[in-house]
Amino acid sequence: NTLSKELIQFSYREDIYQVIKAYQALTPTLDSAQQLVLKDTLLGYQRLGMHLSAAKKERLKALKAKLSDVSQAFDEAIREMDSKGSFTEAELEGVPEEFLKKLKKKDGAYLVDFTRPSHRSVLLSNAKNEAVRKKTYIMRSAPVLLENGPRLTEMARLRTELATLLGYSTWADFKAETRMAGDQKTIRTFLDELLEGLQPKLAEERKVFIDLKKELTGKEEVSLNLWDYSYLANQLKKQKYQIDMEALRVYFPMEACLKGMYQVYSQLFGIEIQQVENPNPWAEGVTLHIITDSKTKKPLGLFYLDLYPREGKYGHFAQFGIVRGRLEKDGYQRPTVALICNFPEPSGERPTLLDLGDVETLFHEFGHALHSILTEAPFVNYSGTSVARDFVEAPSQVLEYWLKKPEILNLFAADYRDSSKKFPQVVLDNLEAADLATAAHHYVGQIAYGLSDLNLHSYLATEQVGDAIVLGNKTMEHVFYTPPAGSGFMASFGHLTGYDAGYYGYAWADVIAADIASVFEKNDAYLDPKWGLKLRKSIFEPGGMRPAKSLVESFLGRSQSITPFLESLGIKKNEK
Repeated sequence: NTLSKELIQFSYREDIYQVIKAYQALTPTLDSAQQLVLKDTLLGYQRLGMHLSAAKKERLKALKAKLSDVSQAFDEAIREMDSKGSFTEAELEGVPEEFLKKLKKKDGAYLVDFTRPSHRSVLLSNAKNEAVRKKTYIMRSAPVLLENGPRLTEMARLRTELATLLGYSTWADFKAETRMAGDQKTIRTFLDELLEGLQPKLAEERKVFIDLKKELTGKEEVSLNLWDYSYLANQLKKQKYQIDMEALRVYFPMEACLKGMYQVYSQLFGIEIQQVENPNPWAEGVTLHIITDSKTKKPLGLFYLDLYPREGKYGHFAQFGIVRGRLEKDGYQRPTVALICNFPEPSGERPTLLDLGDVETLFHEFGHALHSILTEAPFVNYSGTSVARDFVEAPSQVLEYWLKKPEILNLFAADYRDSSKKFPQVVLDNLEAADLATAAHHYVGQIAYGLSDLNLHSYLATEQVGDAIVLGNKTMEHVFYTPPAGSGFMASFGHLTGYDAGYYGYAWADVIAADIASVFEKNDAYLDPKWGLKLRKSIFEPGGMRPAKSLVESFLGRSQSITPFLESLGIKKNEK
């Protein structure tokens, strides 16, 4: 749109760049916050290539234009991919009846859309027929393999040249510079160490899966494949843990969950949360709330709560900033944010009932709101969630650990028909055991994606960029399981145009969250305001004014470690 184009042109203003450079040359007396702004502003201009010669700038613009075109074509191919198939009722043995009822039929067969995550997930997790699962895996990428494979290879080549022109060794180093990781070597070391740490548990899980597949198929010789482990994990949970997630919804009525969450976060962070009149709601049911400091009674910020879906509304869950925190001449501008959710609506006299995953989402997204509202950063570019991109999820993800504790759940999780019936401890134990039972497969899968992404963006200018699809498949085979012939997951890996060289960030944030949570676990402090206020002061208030590593270690009182994360999965790391 016009505004975006104008902002891009503004960022390339040579006159402003020269004025800022001249100002830096005067070696002005600045406080630490001002020094950070000046340093990052000049780094931003360097990353745009403002320091390059006229000829190199022209080459840079040409590369960016070409990269934009190829990336757009890559995305469009995924978005417009036609990947459908049909299966008979016999072929879909094991698939839930409720899912089958929603499918269209043609000539007696059920029609499925392999581009829809919900269709793929149900088939891969439930279809007893292995051929159905294999086809489902292949058809996620097969239709765009021939066109998107070369595009992805060309994107990697263009990015490598761009990085070299800007003075970086690789595209991964260029992207990592403004992230917590800092460089690609740190990312690779992290992924390699995590992969090594997960190996003992991965081996145990594979043995369980092999035994289970033998039992389910009646065969003595079986192999594990990429299209097997979701199915086997689901069967294991059904057989061994007998958890009915739908039946657990009665313990999580929406109003009780909100009230319980407010109670937990109020006690932990030293705040008060109160609903106020919403003078101008953008839709019916949108409420407005104020957060104040419980000690000083000073207002900290406002948040809107938009809980239920409606026509034309954003379809996912997210926290959006409306007014961002910043220091002004007459005081601090406190933030205002919106929590946009799409929870199931109430039905008749029955309230909205959440499943445990929904409650996690609620606690997580409200964590982002707290990160935004508790900020004390003086500059808007560093306030709240304006932190390194590979760190932004960690402060929210750590709060999900609270839901693993019975003393937290007992505050609000009760049968809406009879509040004396609390969430059963045995179910909580089974849920945790079920998650742990297949955790290594989940994370090694994430590492395989992360390393595929990193390998693609670690070419040097002196190297020839290899075939992206082959590279991804070889990485997957080396790290996890061998992809089937005719497949190439990289061809439909949408993160590669928006989160390129950044997929490691999911596991990165999980490891940081586990490290922080281990302090609360060790001190039995999940409702202890002493530790909650330390978390608020160390991590939530500074925003991006200090390096993320410094924030985390100021809370921990020690260096970061992957050991608490491995221990949370039941893995004791061998001391060398």
